[in-house]
Amino acid sequence: MALSDWFRIPEKFSTLMIIPVQIVMNFTAMIPFALTWYVGMTNWQPQITPFFWEAQFVGIQNFLKIPGDDLFVASLARTLLIVAVCVPVEFLLGFGQAYVLSRNFRGRQAIRVIAIVPMMMVPIVTGYVFYLMFIPTGPVSSFINLITGRTEPILFFADPNLALMTIMLADIWQWTPFIFLIFISSILALPQDPINAAYVLGASRGYTFRRVMLPMLKTPIMIALILRSIECFKVMELPWIMTQGGPGYSTFTIQMHLYESAFKYLKYGFTNAQSLTIFITMIIIGWYASKPLRGG
Repeated sequence: MALSDWFRIPEKFSTLMIIPVQIVMNFTAMIPFALTWYVGMTNWQPQITPFFWEAQFVGIQNFLKIPGDDLFVASLARTLLIVAVCVPVEFLLGFGQAYVLSRNFRGRQAIRVIAIVPMMMVPIVTGYVFYLMFIPTGPVSSFINLITGRTEPILFFADPNLALMTIMLADIWQWTPFIFLIFISSILALPQDPINAAYVLGASRGYTFRRVMLPMLKTPIMIALILRSIECFKVMELPWIMTQGGPGYSTFTIQMHLYESAFKYLKYGFTNAQSLTIFITMIIIGWYASKPLRGG
Protein backbone atom coordinates (compact mmCIF):
# COMPACT_ATOMS: atom_id res chain seq x y z
CA MET A 1 0.00 0.00 0.00
CA ALA A 2 1.37 3.37 -0.98
CA LEU A 3 1.99 6.00 1.68
CA SER A 4 -0.58 8.30 0.07
CA ASP A 5 -3.28 5.67 0.63
CA TRP A 6 -2.87 6.09 4.40
CA PHE A 7 -3.85 9.75 4.15
CA ARG A 8 -6.64 9.30 1.62
CA ILE A 9 -10.00 10.47 3.00
CA PRO A 10 -13.09 8.52 1.93
CA GLU A 11 -15.43 10.53 -0.26
CA LYS A 12 -18.33 10.48 2.20
CA PHE A 13 -16.11 11.91 4.96
CA SER A 14 -14.60 14.56 2.68
CA THR A 15 -18.12 15.82 1.99
CA LEU A 16 -18.91 15.99 5.69
CA MET A 17 -15.75 17.99 6.34
CA ILE A 18 -17.08 20.80 4.15
CA ILE A 19 -20.20 21.27 6.29
CA PRO A 20 -18.54 23.05 9.28
CA VAL A 21 -16.75 25.47 6.94
CA GLN A 22 -19.99 26.17 5.08
CA ILE A 23 -21.84 26.78 8.34
CA VAL A 24 -19.23 29.30 9.50
CA MET A 25 -19.23 31.09 6.13
CA ASN A 26 -23.02 31.30 6.02
CA PHE A 27 -23.20 32.46 9.63
CA THR A 28 -20.64 35.23 9.18
CA ALA A 29 -22.37 36.36 5.98
CA MET A 30 -25.87 36.39 7.42
CA ILE A 31 -25.05 38.54 10.44
CA PRO A 32 -24.11 41.67 8.41
CA PHE A 33 -27.02 41.01 6.05
CA ALA A 34 -29.51 40.77 8.92
CA LEU A 35 -28.09 43.93 10.53
CA THR A 36 -28.42 45.75 7.21
CA TRP A 37 -32.11 44.84 7.06
CA TYR A 38 -32.68 45.87 10.66
CA VAL A 39 -30.88 49.22 10.32
CA GLY A 40 -32.73 49.85 7.06
CA MET A 41 -35.98 49.73 9.05
CA THR A 42 -34.84 52.29 11.63
CA ASN A 43 -34.21 56.02 11.57
CA TRP A 44 -30.68 55.59 12.87
CA GLN A 45 -28.50 58.69 12.64
CA PRO A 46 -25.37 58.47 14.85
CA GLN A 47 -25.35 62.19 15.65
CA ILE A 48 -28.83 61.75 17.20
CA THR A 49 -28.79 58.14 18.42
CA PRO A 50 -25.27 56.82 19.06
CA PHE A 51 -26.23 53.11 18.96
CA PHE A 52 -28.35 51.52 16.26
CA TRP A 53 -30.33 49.40 18.69
CA GLU A 54 -31.57 52.59 20.34
CA ALA A 55 -32.88 54.03 17.06
CA GLN A 56 -36.61 54.14 16.42
CA PHE A 57 -38.01 51.26 14.39
CA VAL A 58 -39.93 52.69 11.42
CA GLY A 59 -40.64 49.56 9.42
CA ILE A 60 -40.87 50.12 5.67
CA GLN A 61 -41.09 53.91 5.92
CA ASN A 62 -37.52 54.32 4.61
CA PHE A 63 -38.33 52.19 1.57
CA LEU A 64 -41.46 54.23 0.84
CA LYS A 65 -39.43 57.47 0.86
CA ILE A 66 -36.95 56.25 -1.78
CA PRO A 67 -38.99 57.26 -4.89
CA GLY A 68 -39.17 60.80 -3.49
CA ASP A 69 -35.39 61.13 -3.30
CA ASP A 70 -34.69 62.94 -6.57
CA LEU A 71 -30.92 62.63 -6.24
CA PHE A 72 -31.20 58.87 -5.72
CA VAL A 73 -33.41 58.47 -8.80
CA ALA A 74 -31.15 60.68 -10.93
CA SER A 75 -27.99 58.91 -9.75
CA LEU A 76 -29.53 55.52 -10.43
CA ALA A 77 -30.63 56.55 -13.92
CA ARG A 78 -27.16 57.94 -14.66
CA THR A 79 -25.50 54.75 -13.47
CA LEU A 80 -27.81 52.66 -15.65
CA LEU A 81 -26.88 54.89 -18.59
CA ILE A 82 -23.19 54.23 -17.95
CA VAL A 83 -23.88 50.48 -17.86
CA ALA A 84 -26.01 50.65 -21.03
CA VAL A 85 -23.22 52.43 -22.94
CA CYS A 86 -20.03 50.93 -21.52
CA VAL A 87 -20.93 47.23 -21.33
CA PRO A 88 -21.97 46.79 -25.00
CA VAL A 89 -18.94 48.76 -26.22
CA GLU A 90 -16.59 46.77 -23.98
CA PHE A 91 -18.22 43.56 -25.14
CA LEU A 92 -17.79 44.35 -28.84
CA LEU A 93 -14.21 45.57 -28.44
CA GLY A 94 -13.17 42.72 -26.15
CA PHE A 95 -14.82 40.06 -28.29
CA GLY A 96 -13.29 41.52 -31.44
CA GLN A 97 -9.84 41.59 -29.85
CA ALA A 98 -10.19 37.99 -28.71
CA TYR A 99 -11.35 36.79 -32.12
CA VAL A 100 -8.44 38.48 -33.92
CA LEU A 101 -5.80 37.48 -31.38
CA SER A 102 -7.00 33.84 -31.32
CA ARG A 103 -5.46 33.35 -34.76
CA ASN A 104 -1.92 32.17 -35.30
CA PHE A 105 0.48 34.92 -36.29
CA ARG A 106 3.87 36.15 -35.20
CA GLY A 107 3.87 38.27 -32.04
CA ARG A 108 0.37 37.31 -30.89
CA GLN A 109 1.56 36.38 -27.37
CA ALA A 110 3.13 39.79 -26.81
CA ILE A 111 0.02 41.57 -28.08
CA ARG A 112 -2.18 39.48 -25.76
CA VAL A 113 -0.10 40.55 -22.77
CA ILE A 114 -0.24 44.21 -23.81
CA ALA A 115 -4.01 43.95 -24.29
CA ILE A 116 -4.65 43.17 -20.60
CA VAL A 117 -2.36 45.88 -19.17
CA PRO A 118 -5.19 48.45 -18.61
CA MET A 119 -7.05 46.00 -16.35
CA MET A 120 -3.97 45.69 -14.12
CA MET A 121 -4.07 49.37 -13.22
CA VAL A 122 -5.79 50.54 -10.02
CA PRO A 123 -9.03 52.39 -10.94
CA ILE A 124 -7.90 55.43 -8.96
CA VAL A 125 -4.72 55.62 -11.04
CA THR A 126 -6.73 55.20 -14.25
CA GLY A 127 -9.04 58.00 -13.18
CA TYR A 128 -6.14 60.33 -12.43
CA VAL A 129 -4.43 59.54 -15.76
CA PHE A 130 -7.61 60.29 -17.72
CA TYR A 131 -8.15 63.41 -15.64
CA LEU A 132 -4.70 64.69 -16.67
CA MET A 133 -5.43 63.75 -20.30
CA PHE A 134 -8.68 65.72 -20.48
CA ILE A 135 -7.87 68.85 -18.47
CA PRO A 136 -7.83 72.09 -20.57
CA THR A 137 -4.03 71.98 -20.89
CA GLY A 138 -3.92 68.22 -21.39
CA PRO A 139 -2.93 66.32 -24.54
CA VAL A 140 -6.48 65.61 -25.75
CA SER A 141 -7.58 69.26 -25.77
CA SER A 142 -4.23 70.34 -27.27
CA PHE A 143 -4.44 67.73 -30.03
CA ILE A 144 -8.01 68.68 -30.97
CA ASN A 145 -7.02 72.36 -31.08
CA LEU A 146 -4.05 71.47 -33.27
CA ILE A 147 -6.07 69.64 -35.92
CA THR A 148 -9.09 71.96 -35.84
CA GLY A 149 -7.33 75.32 -35.49
CA ARG A 150 -9.15 76.22 -32.28
CA THR A 151 -7.47 78.62 -29.88
CA GLU A 152 -9.57 78.08 -26.77
CA PRO A 153 -9.09 74.90 -24.73
CA ILE A 154 -11.95 72.41 -24.46
CA LEU A 155 -13.41 72.31 -20.96
CA PHE A 156 -14.33 68.64 -20.79
CA PHE A 157 -15.09 68.68 -17.07
CA ALA A 158 -17.20 71.84 -17.23
CA ASP A 159 -19.72 70.33 -19.66
CA PRO A 160 -22.05 67.68 -18.13
CA ASN A 161 -22.20 65.58 -21.30
CA LEU A 162 -18.46 65.73 -22.00
CA ALA A 163 -17.62 64.98 -18.37
CA LEU A 164 -19.79 61.87 -18.41
CA MET A 165 -18.26 60.86 -21.75
CA THR A 166 -14.72 60.99 -20.31
CA ILE A 167 -15.76 58.72 -17.46
CA MET A 168 -17.25 56.25 -19.94
CA LEU A 169 -14.07 56.33 -22.04
CA ALA A 170 -11.94 55.61 -18.97
CA ASP A 171 -14.20 52.69 -17.97
CA ILE A 172 -14.17 51.25 -21.49
CA TRP A 173 -10.38 51.54 -21.71
CA GLN A 174 -9.82 49.81 -18.38
CA TRP A 175 -12.38 47.00 -18.53
CA THR A 176 -12.38 45.92 -22.17
CA PRO A 177 -9.46 43.59 -21.28
CA PHE A 178 -11.78 41.79 -18.83
CA ILE A 179 -14.08 40.81 -21.70
CA PHE A 180 -11.03 40.00 -23.82
CA LEU A 181 -9.69 37.55 -21.20
CA ILE A 182 -12.99 35.70 -20.98
CA PHE A 183 -13.32 35.28 -24.73
CA ILE A 184 -9.71 34.59 -25.65
CA SER A 185 -9.73 31.64 -23.25
CA SER A 186 -13.17 30.52 -24.47
CA ILE A 187 -12.30 30.72 -28.17
CA LEU A 188 -9.00 28.88 -27.71
CA ALA A 189 -10.84 26.13 -25.79
CA LEU A 190 -13.45 25.53 -28.51
CA PRO A 191 -13.40 22.09 -30.10
CA GLN A 192 -11.82 22.39 -33.54
CA ASP A 193 -13.58 19.46 -35.21
CA PRO A 194 -16.90 21.27 -35.94
CA ILE A 195 -15.01 24.36 -37.15
CA ASN A 196 -12.72 22.36 -39.43
CA ALA A 197 -15.69 20.37 -40.72
CA ALA A 198 -17.47 23.58 -41.67
CA TYR A 199 -14.42 24.78 -43.61
CA VAL A 200 -14.11 21.41 -45.37
CA LEU A 201 -17.77 21.62 -46.44
CA GLY A 202 -17.05 24.99 -48.03
CA ALA A 203 -18.45 27.35 -45.40
CA SER A 204 -17.00 30.85 -45.36
CA ARG A 205 -15.19 32.26 -42.33
CA GLY A 206 -18.14 34.55 -41.56
CA TYR A 207 -20.71 31.77 -41.84
CA THR A 208 -18.60 29.48 -39.65
CA PHE A 209 -18.29 32.21 -37.06
CA ARG A 210 -22.06 32.88 -36.96
CA ARG A 211 -23.36 29.33 -37.22
CA VAL A 212 -20.68 27.26 -35.50
CA MET A 213 -18.59 29.35 -33.12
CA LEU A 214 -21.21 31.74 -31.70
CA PRO A 215 -23.62 28.99 -30.54
CA MET A 216 -20.75 27.32 -28.68
CA LEU A 217 -19.89 30.66 -27.00
CA LYS A 218 -23.40 31.21 -25.62
CA THR A 219 -22.41 30.53 -22.01
CA PRO A 220 -19.25 32.71 -21.99
CA ILE A 221 -21.23 35.54 -23.59
CA MET A 222 -23.89 35.44 -20.86
CA ILE A 223 -21.28 35.20 -18.09
CA ALA A 224 -19.27 38.11 -19.50
CA LEU A 225 -22.32 40.36 -19.85
CA ILE A 226 -23.68 39.57 -16.38
CA LEU A 227 -20.37 39.95 -14.54
CA ARG A 228 -19.39 43.13 -16.34
CA SER A 229 -22.83 44.70 -15.87
CA ILE A 230 -22.68 44.05 -12.12
CA GLU A 231 -19.20 45.53 -11.82
CA CYS A 232 -20.00 48.51 -14.05
CA PHE A 233 -23.04 49.26 -11.90
CA LYS A 234 -20.69 49.70 -8.93
CA VAL A 235 -18.54 52.36 -10.66
CA MET A 236 -17.34 54.95 -8.18
CA GLU A 237 -13.56 55.47 -8.28
CA LEU A 238 -13.43 56.93 -11.80
CA PRO A 239 -16.05 59.68 -11.36
CA TRP A 240 -14.80 60.36 -7.84
CA ILE A 241 -11.26 61.06 -9.03
CA MET A 242 -12.07 62.67 -12.39
CA THR A 243 -15.06 64.91 -11.62
CA GLN A 244 -16.07 64.47 -7.95
CA GLY A 245 -19.58 64.03 -9.33
CA GLY A 246 -19.58 67.40 -11.11
CA PRO A 247 -20.26 69.69 -12.70
CA GLY A 248 -23.06 69.92 -10.18
CA TYR A 249 -24.37 66.37 -9.87
CA SER A 250 -24.14 65.55 -13.57
CA THR A 251 -21.69 62.63 -13.09
CA PHE A 252 -22.93 61.54 -9.67
CA THR A 253 -23.36 57.74 -9.66
CA ILE A 254 -25.50 55.67 -7.32
CA GLN A 255 -22.46 54.44 -5.37
CA MET A 256 -21.33 58.03 -4.78
CA HIS A 257 -24.82 58.94 -3.63
CA LEU A 258 -24.92 56.09 -1.12
CA TYR A 259 -21.47 56.97 0.18
CA GLU A 260 -22.39 60.64 0.64
CA SER A 261 -25.74 59.81 2.21
CA ALA A 262 -24.12 57.48 4.74
CA PHE A 263 -20.83 59.16 5.60
CA LYS A 264 -21.54 62.83 4.92
CA TYR A 265 -25.14 63.16 6.07
CA LEU A 266 -25.04 60.10 8.39
CA LYS A 267 -28.45 58.81 7.28
CA TYR A 268 -27.56 55.21 8.00
CA GLY A 269 -31.11 53.88 8.17
CA PHE A 270 -32.28 55.50 4.95
CA THR A 271 -29.02 54.61 3.14
CA ASN A 272 -29.34 50.95 4.12
CA ALA A 273 -32.89 50.92 2.77
CA GLN A 274 -31.63 52.36 -0.53
CA SER A 275 -28.81 49.80 -0.68
CA LEU A 276 -31.23 46.94 -0.07
CA THR A 277 -33.55 48.22 -2.78
CA ILE A 278 -30.68 48.19 -5.27
CA PHE A 279 -29.57 44.77 -4.04
CA ILE A 280 -33.02 43.26 -4.52
CA THR A 281 -33.34 44.86 -7.95
CA MET A 282 -29.97 43.46 -9.04
CA ILE A 283 -30.90 40.00 -7.75
CA ILE A 284 -34.12 40.02 -9.79
CA ILE A 285 -32.36 41.26 -12.93
CA GLY A 286 -29.52 38.76 -12.48
CA TRP A 287 -31.98 35.91 -11.95
CA TYR A 288 -33.83 36.56 -15.20
CA ALA A 289 -30.63 37.38 -17.12
CA SER A 290 -29.09 34.05 -16.08
CA LYS A 291 -32.09 31.95 -17.14
CA PRO A 292 -30.34 30.77 -20.35
CA LEU A 293 -27.44 29.48 -18.22
CA ARG A 294 -29.88 27.55 -16.03
CA GLY A 295 -31.70 26.08 -18.99
CA GLY A 296 -34.75 28.31 -18.40
